[in-house]
Order: sequence, then structure tokens, then C-alpha cells
Amino acid sequence: MSGLSGIGVFWAFSSFISSVISCVGLFMPYWITGQMFVQINGKSGQTVPVHFGIFRRCNYPAINTDGELTMVLECGRYTTFTDIPSASWQIAIIVIGVACGMCMLVSLTALFGICAKGVIIPTVARSAGILQMCSGLLMASGVGIYPNGWDSPEVQQACGYASKSYHLGDCTLSWCFYMTSVGTGITLMCSALAFHSPKRKQVLAGYSL
Repeated sequence: MSGLSGIGVFWAFSSFISSVISCVGLFMPYWITGQMFVQINGKSGQTVPVHFGIFRRCNYPAINTDGELTMVLECGRYTTFTDIPSASWQIAIIVIGVACGMCMLVSLTALFGICAKGVIIPTVARSAGILQMCSGLLMASGVGIYPNGWDSPEVQQACGYASKSYHLGDCTLSWCFYMTSVGTGITLMCSALAFHSPKRKQVLAGYSL
């Protein structure tokens, strides 16, 4: 029998959904979308869509074995942490990564509380709510600091040199940015629901004749 109230069951599933949404938004490289014009053999050229995440990128320029500039049409992560093109993005990956880990821990505990009685007691529920509030605030700060890195040369190559901190130039925000923002909002909502998740004990009143 579940040890959670009706609100608690809703909280458990919402917490799991928010953690999955946030983790997918963190991992996928579709936070901003731009384009690059690349000449091929100095004669013709093509416009290639470019996608940036926090630590991954899709479609990037490279020098081939003949010493010519070409576009690698694939997604990949930056080789080292220092290769991430902005200090703001480096901070964002740390705080959002920690927040996602905390969210996943709470959500799995909450789901276990549906199946096992006595797992989500009031003390655990309060601790889970505090953890979710902290993780939501961390994610919000990570999402908020991410646009500060739009002034990096790598972003300006795809977004135009009008791109600067908190001004995206010719690029557009993509679905992962919005997904992570939605995950942040749901996580903060769940932090309030956590306090009402345990099933209340029914106290039988005694009567005397």
C-alpha cells in the first residue's frame, strides 16, 4: 500500500517527469540554433545549420587532411571542460548538472514511496522539498547565466558579430532551452507539493458513555 497521499502520488510522478525533462534538456545540444556559410574549395559554398548546447554542438568547422576548411555534419561534445567556449557555460553545466542529479535522486525516492509504505515520512518529505527547491534555484541560475556566454567567438561565428551577452544576434533559442526552463518550473512547483505528500494518519477519537 502506498504511503503517499493523493497529492503525494501527483508529486512523485511530477518530480520524475521534471527530472527527465531537465536531464534531456541538459544533455541534448539544441539550446540555440544558427547557421554558418562555408565555402567549398574556394568556389562554391553552402549554408549549414549549427546547434549549440551547454557542452555539446552539432555541425562545426574543421580543417581536413588537405588543409581545407570543411564542415563536420555531426553532433559531439567538447573534448575537455576547458574547450567549452564560455566560462558562463562552464558554470551552467556544473550547476544544472548538480541540480539534475538532485532532482533524479528525489524523484526515484518519491516513486519508491508509492510502492513502499513508510518511506516518505514527514521528515523525508520536508528534506525532499528543500532539495527540490535548491535544485530548482540552481537550474534557474544556470539557465539565467547561459545567455551571458553568447559573446564568445564560437557563438558569434554562427550568430553574427552582433551577438553579445544576453543578445543572441541572428540565432534563435531552440527547444532544449525551453524544455530545461519548463523542468525548472515544475521542480519548483514540486518543492511545495513535497510538504503535503505523506499520507496523514487517521486518529480515532475515543468516546465514553
